[in-house]
Amino acid sequence: MSLTGLYVGKADSLRTLFSELKRLGYVVIGYRVVDGVLRLGELNSFDEFAQDVEDVQSPGRYLLVNGSFYRHGPDSPKRFLYPPNLTLFMVSNDWIVSIPEYEKHNFAFFGLKPCDLASIKVLDKILLGVDEYYTSLRRSLVLIVENCISPGGTCFCSTMNTGPRARDSFDLAYTKLNDRLVLEAGSELGLKLLNLLEVEPIDDATYERFRTVMRNASEKARSGFELNGLPEGLELHIESKIYKEVAEKCLGCANCNMVCPTCFCFDILDVPLINGSAKRVRVWDGCLNFTYGQVAGGHFRPDLWARYRHFVLHKFAYWIKQFGTYGCVGCGRCITWCPTGIDLRETVKKILMGG
Repeated sequence: MSLTGLYVGKADSLRTLFSELKRLGYVVIGYRVVDGVLRLGELNSFDEFAQDVEDVQSPGRYLLVNGSFYRHGPDSPKRFLYPPNLTLFMVSNDWIVSIPEYEKHNFAFFGLKPCDLASIKVLDKILLGVDEYYTSLRRSLVLIVENCISPGGTCFCSTMNTGPRARDSFDLAYTKLNDRLVLEAGSELGLKLLNLLEVEPIDDATYERFRTVMRNASEKARSGFELNGLPEGLELHIESKIYKEVAEKCLGCANCNMVCPTCFCFDILDVPLINGSAKRVRVWDGCLNFTYGQVAGGHFRPDLWARYRHFVLHKFAYWIKQFGTYGCVGCGRCITWCPTGIDLRETVKKILMGG
């Protein structure tokens, strides 16, 4: 929740904010353009921060063009808080076991979108206090959020109640209105950062403009289905033929799992090294992978359509039972980065219609 209400500042306030975070010793993580794609990474200077670009997203398609506002790329905060490859321990060639000392970071996510802020809140319910690596980073995490004024072609955060405006759990949130910023602090640190900027209380005209922009963005980021009764509706149609129809197009590549900001499944690999030592590594896994369902006694989900069904039901039904929240934040990455353009929104709508 906001501690301050809304304030208005200049667009170059972001540069001041960035400099202060660096001065405080934070590793600033934000979007930059890498090989024609927006990638999250450490920013050493504000000039590396992606600007004057727009991402055009649709099912199975992603393109960067000149523009003034973007949504996100394939990376999410999960890549830093719950990395895709993490060494758990090592065994030397004389059988001495050692646990690596992880480098301690104070991360500050800069310009994070509300859907990804929501994904951290979801991961908190699963990993906070359970996963040592995640918990150690989460305790010192700073979240600077950019409200989404123009959701993309695969976004449905409004349906999932995760955007396009951040409502809580941020340190500082800002909204771009041309050459001005609307800012609000959500924590004591955010209040300190806000006090460093040249701001003034929001005036009536700017507030009405802000409300209009947020309302229009909210209308744009809808999926065509509603949350009310969604888990029950999907489970009532658990035998829907739609899953098999989608499976005819699905490659089982697990791209949807890998780009999802909340998927947390993993596998354990024992990796022998050439010097006779070995290491045990945790790597991301996903329910669309064929090997995910392989166990000593056989395979508990060999059919691709059943694996896709599990993906859908876990996000929108089972997660509610397990963690009290949806596992989907409406970011649309699974739609954009699906090689065959499978649209999760369309799948859900067709199933609820009795397909």
